[in-house]
This record gives sequence, structure tokens and C-alpha cells, in this order.
Amino acid sequence: MIKEPESLYIIRFNDCDPFSHLNNAAYINYFMNAREDHLADAYGIQLKSYAAKGFGWVVTQHQIAYLKPALVAERVCIFSRVLDFTDSQIRVEMWMTDEEKKKVKSVLWSTFTHIDLKTGRRAVHDAGMMELLGQIAADQLPADTFEQRVTAMRQPA
Repeated sequence: MIKEPESLYIIRFNDCDPFSHLNNAAYINYFMNAREDHLADAYGIQLKSYAAKGFGWVVTQHQIAYLKPALVAERVCIFSRVLDFTDSQIRVEMWMTDEEKKKVKSVLWSTFTHIDLKTGRRAVHDAGMMELLGQIAADQLPADTFEQRVTAMRQPA
């Protein structure tokens, strides 16, 4: 089972600021699109089909750090992994690198809360989802805090 799926993306002109840098807010869109792709490609989870069953996840927190600019037309690699989870929440780490996977450009920790789409209230993951999360979650946390993780990613490889 893949614990750290990855995808290659091209930074689009319309997502960039006048300095040809990926706009700060656009990073989140790239990360969320990558995670959706990772769920489908690595785990067979289609968010639309999952929602049709009456469940989904909403973002309840983001922590993001911008380490190096992503530039217009640049190819970047985006990785994701489950850091930890409870019966109704998942904390995911996503990070963007250059195409060669040598320079970290940004890192994001997102907390997703599982909800019942009919009631809009928190819902417990079913046994199958809990089993999958147990299989794909990181074996150990890369850091105790987001700030520690950012500091580690700033260090040269």
C-alpha cells in the first residue's frame, strides 16, 4: 500500500502573481487537487462517489509554509500522506518540490473532519475506512509540531 503518493503538475500562468510566482492562495488548490488525485489513484477513493453515499470531509484547519517560490510553467511534484487520524478526523501532510524532488517549495498540514452530508454534522469513519487509514498512516510523525517540520524541511538534503 502506497503511503506517500506523488503527482507531477505544471504551474499554470493564470495561477501566478505579477512576479511569475505561484500565488499564495493557489498553493492550496494545487495541494487539494493533488490529494484528490492521490485518493483516487492510490486508494480507489472517488470523492464524488463517496459523497453519493452521504459522507465527505471538510477542512477544519490548514497550516502552510512557503519555502521557495514555484514559478510559472515549472514542473513540480506534490506528495501527500496521512500523519494521524481519529474516528472522525484525518491530518494530512502535503508538500511540493521541484521536479527533481530536491528542493521543498511548500509544506501544508491539513485537518479534515468526516461529516454526514445529510445532517452536516461530524460522523464516525466506518470500519473499512479506519482499516485503510491504519494501513496508510505514517509509521511515525516527521515532527511533533508544524514549526518543527518546517524547520527540518528548510535544511539542505
